[in-house]
Amino acid sequence: MINNLKIEGFKSFVEQDIALSNITLLTGLNNSGKSSVIQCLRMYAAAYNNHTPLLKGHGEIEDLRSDFVPAKKDIKIAMHFSDGNSEMVISNHSSTVPDMCPEFFYVGADRLGPQNFLPLNISLDVSPKVGDRGEYTLDLIEKLSKYGYLVPEKLSHNAVPGQLFEYALRGWLTEIAPGVEFNFSTNKKAGISHAEIDSYRPTNVGFGLSYTLPIIAATLCAVAKAPTLDDQDEWVKDWEAKKNKNGILLVIENPEAHLHPRGQTSMGQLLALAASCGVQIVVETHSEHVIDGIRIAVHNNLLSNSKVVFHYLSKNEFGKTLIKTPALDENGKLDFWPEGFFDQALKNKAILLKGKHKHGSDYLYQ
Repeated sequence: MINNLKIEGFKSFVEQDIALSNITLLTGLNNSGKSSVIQCLRMYAAAYNNHTPLLKGHGEIEDLRSDFVPAKKDIKIAMHFSDGNSEMVISNHSSTVPDMCPEFFYVGADRLGPQNFLPLNISLDVSPKVGDRGEYTLDLIEKLSKYGYLVPEKLSHNAVPGQLFEYALRGWLTEIAPGVEFNFSTNKKAGISHAEIDSYRPTNVGFGLSYTLPIIAATLCAVAKAPTLDDQDEWVKDWEAKKNKNGILLVIENPEAHLHPRGQTSMGQLLALAASCGVQIVVETHSEHVIDGIRIAVHNNLLSNSKVVFHYLSKNEFGKTLIKTPALDENGKLDFWPEGFFDQALKNKAILLKGKHKHGSDYLYQ
């Protein structure tokens, strides 16, 4: 497991140690550095897998180097594991390859949403992948369903029988939309997959299910295991060996997108249960309901409070990222609430309880 992430010379981070646990939540105002932490994790994983750490669309090193460090200073991203340390260094014309990294799953905020067809993962590496935008979600579901993957008992769902991955997926979807019926098919010759929701095309259904499906699939995939390694395809044996050796890191952005509050709370509980099963999870969220789902799991003794870290990110007057980390007790209560840490509802209620101002919105937050 990764115990600590150290970032040097990257965007609004000069030199920052960030504690990680089984589940780590990053929250705070927009443009405070949350996505930069996620980007560092993605860059590190890309370098480990012998890809460029300069992610598409994010620019060159000059675009990424912090304004608060010398012009030619290297960017360093280091991970401190339970059993050792590893580092990636990016200089002006080269980067190093880290020697340790967990199996990496990332589901970004820029998910595809409703699509009538999704591509299959046609590559030499056929191990399950969800894709940064959720583009391989149905391919992942097909693979794990075909090979009979099982989820831990605590991730099974009472709406469906047994621990089969496919059943658990359908069960957790009912937390988002009670009674929903989900079906899918793949066409290998055409290289595409197709889903139906209540017999409708995804484009004829609300955004919530399509945005949520990649996260549920990736979370259950991260905890699922093959029922046996006897007579399995080689990729199954190789993938299980990698997971056992390196562990699993699941990184998710904005799981609350297009979800109602109940669904957001259920999403938090799903992530908490996965974290209790040995998967390491980092979540960027703006949702107090997702966080409440995790706090409720702690309160109900489904996840130890020692396995949860909350980080609230903000910037100082110079634009450097600051991190506050309220502690969570065994009852799911935080020891302090930073200014701006989901206190807007209380502020809004206070405004509504006051008399009206004559000059309207100019005085909204006075």
